[in-house]
Amino acid sequence: MNVRHMSQRCLCSILALSPGVLEAELQRLNDADLAGIQGQSGITMELDLAAEANRLSYSDDGNGIHLEGLRIGSASDPEGHARQIYTVDVLPDAGLNLEYQVRDRRIEFADIRLDGAAGTSMGGIFFDHDLDGNLRLSPGGALGDAGYRFDVAYELNNGRLGYRTNGNEIFLDGVAMQVEAPGSTLDVVDSSLRLSSPSVVGAYSVDAIRFSGNPLNHGVSVEASSGEWLPSYGSLAGSYDLATETSLTAGGRFGAEGFRIDSQTTVNSADFIYSDDGYELALLGISGAYSIDNLAFDVAPDWRGRPSLALTVDQLQGDLAIQRLELGDADANLGQVNLQFLFADQTIGGRSYTNAVYLQGGGHEDAGPQGLRLATQWSLADASLAYTEDGNTVRFSGLQSWGQGDITVNVTRDETLNGTAFYDGIRLGFEGVDGGYRLNGLRVGGDDAPLQGGTELLLALGVFPAYDFEVDGHLTIGPGGASGEGLTINSDIQIRNGRAALIAAPYDEGNGVVPQQGLWATQLSYDGHLRDMTVDVTADGLAIVKGEAWGAMDIGNLRVGDKNDGASFGRIVVQNYEQGSAMTLSAGGAGNVCVGGSGVDATSCSASGGHWEARGDEGVTVALKQIYARAVSNNRRNAITWETHRSEGANGPVNGTGTQLVLDDIHTSDGVDSDGDGQEDNLYGIRTDLSVDIYRTRVVKKDDGVDSNGVVGNRGDEKIMDAGAAAGYRYVASPSSEERADRPLGFAVQAHSRFKELAIERIDLVHPAGGAATAIHGVRLQNLDLRANLTATPIQ
Repeated sequence: MNVRHMSQRCLCSILALSPGVLEAELQRLNDADLAGIQGQSGITMELDLAAEANRLSYSDDGNGIHLEGLRIGSASDPEGHARQIYTVDVLPDAGLNLEYQVRDRRIEFADIRLDGAAGTSMGGIFFDHDLDGNLRLSPGGALGDAGYRFDVAYELNNGRLGYRTNGNEIFLDGVAMQVEAPGSTLDVVDSSLRLSSPSVVGAYSVDAIRFSGNPLNHGVSVEASSGEWLPSYGSLAGSYDLATETSLTAGGRFGAEGFRIDSQTTVNSADFIYSDDGYELALLGISGAYSIDNLAFDVAPDWRGRPSLALTVDQLQGDLAIQRLELGDADANLGQVNLQFLFADQTIGGRSYTNAVYLQGGGHEDAGPQGLRLATQWSLADASLAYTEDGNTVRFSGLQSWGQGDITVNVTRDETLNGTAFYDGIRLGFEGVDGGYRLNGLRVGGDDAPLQGGTELLLALGVFPAYDFEVDGHLTIGPGGASGEGLTINSDIQIRNGRAALIAAPYDEGNGVVPQQGLWATQLSYDGHLRDMTVDVTADGLAIVKGEAWGAMDIGNLRVGDKNDGASFGRIVVQNYEQGSAMTLSAGGAGNVCVGGSGVDATSCSASGGHWEARGDEGVTVALKQIYARAVSNNRRNAITWETHRSEGANGPVNGTGTQLVLDDIHTSDGVDSDGDGQEDNLYGIRTDLSVDIYRTRVVKKDDGVDSNGVVGNRGDEKIMDAGAAAGYRYVASPSSEERADRPLGFAVQAHSRFKELAIERIDLVHPAGGAATAIHGVRLQNLDLRANLTATPIQ
């Protein structure tokens, strides 16, 4: 393959502009232009540039993608020029040195379109910047004299990078960046161009991520009508030190044309910081590596024949470690995180999945002609997430995920178009997304620790251990939190044909994949709505406050055992309606805990019959406040329905034909009317604090004799880990302090729940023939305060 010919074809495809398309023709330089060019030790060119082009096109196997409405000029004045100064010197070693200064430049595409998709586009992109830099090009690459060496250094300031659809835009504002990449090389290897950068060091900052819903605003930081700052999602900052090697090869996955990329990157160090009104979420000390195998770019149709820019990849894998995860106040450390992942082809349930994204124009059909549609298929073949605090590790092992469907992207404003409600922000839409995920289990300690339960603890965060689903709806992320910067989220989600695990055993214990056993919510449908939920980083941590949330989960069969044909408890319907519920995620776990007794120190704890655990300074605490509001309609209410003995139809039990037990209008209350509005206040709700630690836990034998692994012990003996023992542990009646240091590691949770009042308006019995009859009217539970210590350890 002739790489030079490939490069020429790519350049010709991108740069060749037919007559009538390019509005600015090439002209002879006049005396004023020539006055800006100097020739002393090199050449200095001073240019005031303003250029426009109707279209730039790239063709691939007869399919085209077109960048329309190109403008290069001033960022501050739509009619102005960008100032550019270039100094070129020829060096003694036959190298070339280019210094450049760019001031007030905007590069913009108004639309990105595809052949065969008339009337829709992907939207527009603009990039504002000042740039100072140096590029030194020398002969000789990494593999010989035929290649080239690059030394690159530049500094970017006053940057804006924005995406615009239908007059609305979201952009990074106040971007600054410094990059140095010395010793980069470009070589021809077989039929590929190989770019190697042994060192890429840089830092960046973003003053604000801004949103505008006013078509009169375009690439400006303030509202045109009021002069006030546009609302912000927050700010970003970070740094990195990388080494990377990338190969570019001609020819895509579909047809003879296109191109492919293979890349390997080592992250020597990196930091990432998100700031919200001065409080930070910081990922510090990032390191690791990742590789991309055969990422192909084609202009080709998707699986439904729709014109697309196709990005398909054979494999993406990596390992990233975060040494400190700080949240809120400085030095509030949650611990360390390590992520391993492999995206590769796999077969689930007899169906093959791969990794591909087909970029299309249009977005949601009611949002306007501009937007993005991503026809997506994903296949996460294996991943694990390890969390370490105070030197102890728990690993969420064997995460797999798969699916296919359309994801739409639009920047929208608060309005209703063609009957569809839109909200301020960037809108992610889900259309016919059919997918799932599953988690194999927990490993506490090393990678070779035995699988154990405990994944059901994720239910407190709304995460199931395994889930199959079909989903439609949207999630719109708007700017501004409860006050100042932050996020505001509105969403409407519909799930069909769901199968969610409430408790799940491993799907692979080392002998191959088996049907996963557990407690399953099957034939599940869910209709959920969320309004004005705010997300902020505060001094206490990450604060999530729901404005209003309502929905209904209809579980056709609550099964135990296999998710397809396990024994059924019947049908369960859960309706929820909340106002002002909140969750705060903060650093620091339970700290010092008296287990099995009470006391404020080790001495008083031991005297009460308990044992003292000092769990350290790291860990996670989740503070939940759930406010169940009184019913206002059939859709906005808290109720639980249990239905059994349904009539059988052609497709199984028929809902509504059985006997029902209904707990209706469940709500919380403070028990007093302090504001005098005639209704009891409802501000306290149900409050639950979950403190999560990884700690060496006291585990005792329940019976005398030999356990399932052949280890002998007596009832009440402690389990002590011992690498020299045949089973990896032994039983000890009275362990020494050294032996207590080898107690089994456990996933420990301290819980504290309380409420002032929880009321059930009525409990009805509903017969399919006789109708509803109220069995109990007005149930009230008051002043509950419940504490618990839970520890998940492997079962032997």
